[in-house]
Amino acid sequence: MYERKQNTPIISFFHGYCLGAGFALALACDFKLATDNLEIGDHRVTRAISIMSGASWFLPRLIGFGKATDLILTGRHLDAKEALKIGLVNKIYLAADFNAQAMNYVQNIASLPTRTLGYNKTMLNFSLVNDLFPSMQNEFNLTVKNMGTQDYSEGIASFREKRKPIFKGK
Repeated sequence: MYERKQNTPIISFFHGYCLGAGFALALACDFKLATDNLEIGDHRVTRAISIMSGASWFLPRLIGFGKATDLILTGRHLDAKEALKIGLVNKIYLAADFNAQAMNYVQNIASLPTRTLGYNKTMLNFSLVNDLFPSMQNEFNLTVKNMGTQDYSEGIASFREKRKPIFKGK
């Protein structure tokens, strides 16, 4: 059984080609930001090379079994628009603006309460390998832990005071 120990959001940047093992590795990331000139896929089947590096586990969970089967068994590549449409990437930016736009996206994530992000990521990963009731128990336990953080108190206070919160990761 695969268990993700990491509770920090992982953001990948796709420029140009993302193929084969690089494609499989990128699937493990939480956020996938791409340039508009992206070409992504795993064509190894066209050379009698089987998939590896976790693609058989990650891909069906990201885009569904049918779409994953299509990509893996045909070896076809996707452009950025199709990758976005099927949920393989989260955002597409023009190549000329990519660095600035992607860094803005990263900064927005980084400004959020890091412990809450970690708890939420842990809950999502737990739910992949557990049934509903244990997942709800896990959510409750981590929610209670989250309620003890300074960032939780800041979030509530900023809501009441109608101001932007200032999170410190504590």
